[in-house]
Order: sequence, then structure tokens, then C-alpha cells
Amino acid sequence: MINLFENLDVASTDFLRSQLFAGLNIPSVVIHDDGFLPKEVDSPIKFYCKVTDKNTPLYFDKVKIPKFYRIVATAQKGEIFDLHQKKADIVFAATDNNRLVKEVRWLDDKGQLSWIDHYNREGRIFAKTYVNNGQEVLRKYFDNEGKAVIVHYLVAGDILLFDDDETRHFSNLVQFMQYYLRARHYKVDHIFYNTLNQSMFVSLGMGEKGSDTLFWHEKLGEELPGNMTYLSKNGTRTKHVVFENYLDWEKWKNKLPKGGKLDFRFLGMIYPHARGNKLRPEAVILTNSDQIEHLQEIVEALPNIKFHIAAITEMSAKLLAFDKYNNVHLYPNATPKRMKDLYQSCDIYFDINHGNEILDAVRGAFEQNMLIVGFKNTLHNPNFVSPDSIFEVDQVNDMAHRVNEALEDAKKMQKFVDDQRLTAGDTTVENYQKVIGALNNE
Repeated sequence: MINLFENLDVASTDFLRSQLFAGLNIPSVVIHDDGFLPKEVDSPIKFYCKVTDKNTPLYFDKVKIPKFYRIVATAQKGEIFDLHQKKADIVFAATDNNRLVKEVRWLDDKGQLSWIDHYNREGRIFAKTYVNNGQEVLRKYFDNEGKAVIVHYLVAGDILLFDDDETRHFSNLVQFMQYYLRARHYKVDHIFYNTLNQSMFVSLGMGEKGSDTLFWHEKLGEELPGNMTYLSKNGTRTKHVVFENYLDWEKWKNKLPKGGKLDFRFLGMIYPHARGNKLRPEAVILTNSDQIEHLQEIVEALPNIKFHIAAITEMSAKLLAFDKYNNVHLYPNATPKRMKDLYQSCDIYFDINHGNEILDAVRGAFEQNMLIVGFKNTLHNPNFVSPDSIFEVDQVNDMAHRVNEALEDAKKMQKFVDDQRLTAGDTTVENYQKVIGALNNE
């Protein structure tokens, strides 16, 4: 049995972490390795390029640049200049202001993307992507000595593997992954996968007898995806589809194909919950923007609540002006410790800022069992917000009423927080073990 992830994105990480919480140690393989995989997750890049588990990423000011070039950086990104001409963009590995390098995207004299240096958690260039007329055409992966070990022709799809003085050719990534899984002697009798793209095609082409399971986390539209319909009508290795999105499961469970080739069921995620809600009239907003929807109206509608507004950058004069309110506390350039302290001392999170989410703010509030409220046009992660806590932009009074209602009644606060957990598909270790065990025995 293995987990086969296309990318180690948020959904895949949650899936893997839920297994670990449930005491299930299933080998995990990622098709697209971005260089920052945890040590317990494998990939063909790690294996053939002999990547170690050293965790010493490169800080942005250590990027090697030509003489007289200079690096300029903010919390979100870096740039490399030759005098006034921009030569490259630096992409950071995370949004937590650590400014560790993931990519350097080099530009030609016309300002067009020319090639990309991909850095890994060892702080070295482990891959290069070459660009022609705006299209990525070739990617090379290197070992520790800088020798090209894997060459991927991105347009045609062909892959060359240089392994032990032998060159192997694969027509596509799926063939390459199937070869790798067999070469590594993984048990592929039961593959857990969570996309209907390359990981599904790897499953379809394994050939050996097996009983695979698709774990489906993406939000559905009005119809099932074509590849899921194909699986339901044809006899393949995939025998089960497990919905991980609770709201979609509730919408679709009575409309799914019956009597076909697939068994459908639901299983959410195991989320850590560091503490319970203590009904304190303390609220937090994390933002790197001064565009906070109806902030003045909300602050004035809830004078009983202390609002703690924090940013990992400087604050504009517009936001700093809210310091005139006795119930508003501002934290520009907030440190990680300050953020942690706020999450420990607050019981309400207002997801009302425009712009990008920082530090997985909503997810963090959910795991702290804060009551999360927001507007439809500002939500960053609706999977963790009860539909009853999401308001139209003109419903400031309704939002304020819900917050006051929760603070005044412990039972209502508990219900509102439980509704959040239900929306997120929060489940127990015992239930998780039971469902996974049943899948393995069918």
C-alpha cells in the first residue's frame, strides 16, 4: 500500500497528517517534487538525485549573483537588479517572512522569463527549467555534483533517466513513475491517490491486480468530473471514491451512481485542536493590506470587543489611524511570537481583509477553535468557516449579532464552533482508523 500524490499541496499534507495522527504509517510518494518535501515523503527526484535530509534552505541574500548586481526584498518576494534593470524575481518557499529561496526566475534583456533556478531544502539548485517564448520547454534535475540525472522534455513529455551509466527513455511521466515504483519495490496492491490526473493514470496503468482508492477533496460543480464518471462505468483498479469535502458530500451523496464499478463514501480529516474556545471578547485579524472590509463599522458595532490587528509588514497611515479607537490594538511588523500570543489570547477571528492570506491565518484560527466570521467577498478559506458565519457585504449588523450571541451563551459558542468543525469534515482518530481499515479489507 502507498500514498501517491501528484503534489504535496495542502490537501495532500492534511491527508498525510491525518494518517499519522491515526497511527497509519503508509509510504508516500510525490510525483512533482518541489524540493521541499519532508523527509518521510519520497519522490523519484529524491531517489535518483540522491537528495539528503539536510534542512538548510538558502536565505535570499545568499543567492549567487554577478558582480555589481544587487538584491532587494520584501516579506513577499525578492528581486535582483543590474543598476535599474530587473534581472530576476526571487520566489520564497513560504509566506511567513522567512525569505527562504524556492525559485529564482531569471529574465532576458527584454524582461521576459528566460530560465528558472529551482532551489531545494538543502539550499542548492536541484533543477533548472528552460523557457522559450514564454513556454517552459525543458527541465533538468541534478545530483549533488551538478550532474544532470533526469531530463524532462516538457512539450513532448519524454523523460531521460541517467542511472548507473545507463540511459533509460520514457515516453511520458506516467511511464516513468510506474518504472520508479517497481524499481523501488513499493507494494502497489492498494494505491491511495487524490487527483484525477497523472496519479490516476499511474494507477490505471500499473497492470498488477489491485484495489485502489481515490480520495477526492476538490469542490465539485454541477456534474461529476469526466474521469470520475469513467471510473464509475469501467472496471479498473479503482474500487472506492472517498469524499473529503463535507459540504460536497452532503450535496452529492444521494445523486452518486449506484450499482456501478465504484463504492462512494465520506471521510474527513483529523485536525489538531490546541485548546477550546474560552468566550473571551478578544478578536484577531491578520493582514498585509489596509483594505479591511467595513472595519470601522465593525469596530464601532462591537465596542465590547478588543480587536488585535497584526501584520508582518509595515502598516499604512490608513490602518494606523484606527489606533484612535480604544478597542483597537495594532501590531505592525509583528513577530512570530506576537502572532502566537494573539492566537492564544483571542477567541474570535474576523476573515475580512482583502488581499492574500498570510500565515494560514484562517486555518490557525480553526485549529485554535476560535469563532471565525467573514464576508463572502473576503473569505480566504471557506472550508473552515460555517456557512452561517459567512455574510453578505452589507450584513455588518448580522455579523455583529452572531459574535455577540456566541459570547453571551457558552452553548451557542460551542454549537457555532462545532458547525465549523463539521463544515471542515473534522473527524476522530477512531473513525479514521475504522474507515481506512474497512477500505483495506474490501
